[in-house]
Amino acid sequence: MQNATRHNPVSRKPWVFEYLRMTAALLLATALAGCGGGGGGGAETVTTSNTGSSPNSCSVDDQRSWLRNYMNDRYFWYPYIGAANPNATDMNGYFQSLLYPTVDRYSYTEPTEQFVQFYTEGTFLGYGYSVTWSDAAKTILKVRMVEPRSPVGLAGLKRGDTVISIDGYTAAQIVAGTPGRATSAGVPRTLVIRNALGATRTITVNSAEFAYVSVPASAVFTQSTGTSSVKVGYFAYQQFINSSASELATTFKSFASAGVQELIVDLRYNGGGSVSVARDLASMIGGSELAGRVFVHLRYNAKHPESNTMYPFASSVSDLPAAPLNGLNRVVFIAAEGTASASELVINGLIPHKSVVQIGATTYGKPYGFLPVDACGLTYNAVNFESVNALGMGRYDNGLAPTCEVADDLDHQLGDPAEARLSAALYFIRTGSCPAPTARAAALRSVSPTGVRVLDTAFGEVTPPRMRAD
Repeated sequence: MQNATRHNPVSRKPWVFEYLRMTAALLLATALAGCGGGGGGGAETVTTSNTGSSPNSCSVDDQRSWLRNYMNDRYFWYPYIGAANPNATDMNGYFQSLLYPTVDRYSYTEPTEQFVQFYTEGTFLGYGYSVTWSDAAKTILKVRMVEPRSPVGLAGLKRGDTVISIDGYTAAQIVAGTPGRATSAGVPRTLVIRNALGATRTITVNSAEFAYVSVPASAVFTQSTGTSSVKVGYFAYQQFINSSASELATTFKSFASAGVQELIVDLRYNGGGSVSVARDLASMIGGSELAGRVFVHLRYNAKHPESNTMYPFASSVSDLPAAPLNGLNRVVFIAAEGTASASELVINGLIPHKSVVQIGATTYGKPYGFLPVDACGLTYNAVNFESVNALGMGRYDNGLAPTCEVADDLDHQLGDPAEARLSAALYFIRTGSCPAPTARAAALRSVSPTGVRVLDTAFGEVTPPRMRAD
């Protein structure tokens, strides 16, 4: 089949590759015709990037031969490729054996159907929650995030609820990975939870496919700066996917109507996504004065310097979901260990152009991205490039450190001005300084050398950090 590369004549964005925009039914039918990660016949496959060809067939030998050649050609760290494991039980295991183990904690595989759901449809199959330890001693497990349109969201599960058990499993077992993610709709799951008032209840739901809500919270606050007051826009952003454009448009238009003069962007749980969507968000934050200037450079391996690409800030309002917010002298990001990939790209890409303040914790540390490629129904996300900003700053493998270190606050909903990280961001806007550290954050630092980052380790239905050049 023809590989999935084309130019978008409508937006005229500088695409490196664009995922094939065929109907989901056609793509899934083709993917299902492949043989997955094992053996089988020579069914036709879909290539989701413009790099590499498909295997000659879906036999194990052909898939392995193709994957070795692809990694030797396109893998960012190809000189350090690992020794292939001939005893791997599936293609994911074989792929993992080829990675550069001392550096690469990023590359992974996923079923092509799951890839399509995220990027093309903006949907997820599952229950719609993530959970995390809420104390340094790791004794209390709480709900960190709930997707509003998900089965558990519709059933009333809330951020901050304490998890007693899921399908009978204890907190420790849940953190260890049980029960696993549902792979089909209609699979029941029972959660026993306790709310903030101490009431215990049981929620039973069935897994289902649901649409992501990319902007689950937004607000405009009026803050006094001593001699005057300012309008502060706040929004939480969850997914860098094309389907988020309408939600971003609504949010930024409301900020413009309100006369917002300061902006808080909450990326604490955003694991990334599309480079072009990240560029669009950065362009709306940066303002029209940044039009055409360097947002980010993508640098590929030494075998493919012709692929090196510069993404400029959008040159026209017509290329964006909404008009930029002009006149912002700074932007305040709320970030954490869950902030990764395309989220970090936005922060790092704006640093040369704006005053950037970061509230929360050190980010994940992923200045690398993928050109996903499908073979036999499995999409390979091998690191293909690194990203650097207009000043050449990149290689933040250890994450981007916060201006003000503030622990996550699961006792308040996102968008509540009393929530610790949002409260700290508003305090910084009012005073230009960080609030005093809380006792909770200090206690956590005394237990763990990684400080507040342990609070942001999510367990449950989470996806790997993502960044695709598209």
